[in-house]
Amino acid sequence: MIENLGPGSALHPKSASKIDILLESSLHDAELVSSFHAPRFRQRLAIIQAWGVREGETILDIGCGQGESCLALALEVGPRGHITGIDPAQLDYGHPFTMREAHHHIQKSVLGPRISFFPVDTPSYLAKLDGQRKHFDSVTLCHSLWYFPNDQAVYSLFETLAKARIRRLYLAEWSYEPTCPSQVAHILAAKAQALLYRYKTPSEPGLREQNVRVGVDQQLILKAAHAAGFKVTEERFISSAGDMREGQFEVRFVLGRVFQQRVADACLTENQREEINAAILKLQSEMERLGSTNTATVGSMDVWCPVLELNK
Repeated sequence: MIENLGPGSALHPKSASKIDILLESSLHDAELVSSFHAPRFRQRLAIIQAWGVREGETILDIGCGQGESCLALALEVGPRGHITGIDPAQLDYGHPFTMREAHHHIQKSVLGPRISFFPVDTPSYLAKLDGQRKHFDSVTLCHSLWYFPNDQAVYSLFETLAKARIRRLYLAEWSYEPTCPSQVAHILAAKAQALLYRYKTPSEPGLREQNVRVGVDQQLILKAAHAAGFKVTEERFISSAGDMREGQFEVRFVLGRVFQQRVADACLTENQREEINAAILKLQSEMERLGSTNTATVGSMDVWCPVLELNK
């Protein structure tokens, strides 16, 4: 698929690796290539391979964020395919680069012609398509369900996709199931964030919102999917590589000043505050069990990668 990249690329197709092309096409911090950007792209390529995405597919990527998954998908579907990324977040969301800046850079890149972005929620976008929605071969939800505000929003999404007669759904989310001891801290950090988001007063997401919001697990996702008429046809798990530092970021955030100040400032009942603080203490104990307060010992969870299809 690399050889199909058109002329004008700053990278020679035959000599450039997929990661080179994705980095060239994305807005990124050069100092964080090896520790952040490249591992995330490698994981997304592994997810796409696990799904079995085909060359030439037209895909709707829901919750596209800054477009990392869109880029990886665009590379794999080739010039005959197309990726449409939608996300209702404010275009000024993101740090150090905003979504607006990231999308603008992508669309000027060699992969740009294969990608479209729209700042819109899923029901509104599909409603405007009318009969054109059959244009999509599939929908992807790649690490996006954790950003949803509550469980009901997840149920509503699957209902919306079923009503739109979306036949195939590629999904990827953190598994919550540890396969090695170093992953437990990532799980505990995610659960602590989800507790705060569940209990605090609902509000519009801020420009520096936390990564984990509803933090749904496999069981709830499957219940929502089955209720809407989707069934799992394939299911795989991907082990996170040692250089994938998502778990470290989440642990550092929960044990840091910002998260604990948000807990203190939130309008919570005494029981809710105690539950969240207990979750923080449990994470601190886990870090002590690992024998270090250094988050470098923390591993990232495996990724659950099911393919779902709508019952006929």
